[in-house]
Amino acid sequence: MLAALMYLAVVLYTGHEQALEAFMRIGLLGWLFLIACSCINYGVRYLRWQFYLKLNGHCLPHHLSFLYYLSAFALTTTPGKAGETIRSVLLQPHGVPYHTSLACFLIERLMDLVIVTLLSFLILINFEDYTYFIVIFMSVLLLVLPLIRHRFFQNALSKWHNEHKTTSLGRFAGHAANLLQYAGKLLMPKTLYTSFVLGLIAWSVQGIAFYFILVMLGFEVSYALAMGIYAVSLLAGAASFIPGGIGSTELVMGLLLTAIGADSAVAVTAPLISRLSTLWFAVIVGLIATGSINLLRQKTES
Repeated sequence: MLAALMYLAVVLYTGHEQALEAFMRIGLLGWLFLIACSCINYGVRYLRWQFYLKLNGHCLPHHLSFLYYLSAFALTTTPGKAGETIRSVLLQPHGVPYHTSLACFLIERLMDLVIVTLLSFLILINFEDYTYFIVIFMSVLLLVLPLIRHRFFQNALSKWHNEHKTTSLGRFAGHAANLLQYAGKLLMPKTLYTSFVLGLIAWSVQGIAFYFILVMLGFEVSYALAMGIYAVSLLAGAASFIPGGIGSTELVMGLLLTAIGADSAVAVTAPLISRLSTLWFAVIVGLIATGSINLLRQKTES
């Protein structure tokens, strides 16, 4: 509700005539194209998720697993998308342990961060000032990846668990050791490369959608620069830890567009259209998937 009020305030500030004109310039076919790009993104990321589950010995029917995956999008507007771990609750009755599904979630988020960070390097074509921001992000990620696979860290957590089993910290260390053990399997070279390619396809498609928005609004820009702006904006939203990056992502996106010469109408409406066709469309899809799961359960019980 707060996000909706914020969006409404932005539209009123910009002028509802300009916002309406921008929406109309996209056109029905344009909106369908944007939604199709989002659907491709979700589909490719689901294939990666299913790949993770199979590697850990779990193979659910595609129609059910896909609904579980999509339903988590209803809680995507949470800090770090932590609400999407609701998948673990849905998968547990099917024999998927929490530590397995949480490990899959951890690596999925980590791989997305790596890919979006790499794509954000494209912005350096025009914005050298953002070099330090991107290098810091990338350095942290490169340190985390080997740390997850390192046996010393896992052994240290297991030792702490064995010595402090009765304490809450000891139990937490045990769960963390199991989580890292299963996460490490997903970071083997072959698995890592496959996951990386699938993620790169998924996020590149979203970059195409953002590029399409800018072109339709009459702002000429290269795909590489559009992708870089989109990626940096996502990183800024993630770094803010504001639920769903609401406000921070749009603000950074608008500022970057203004910096490369976009007028105020484009700088405000392009982020708005982009987020409506990605973040908020994902929430709607998640709610529909959740309703479908409930209908399937009622049908099964009856």
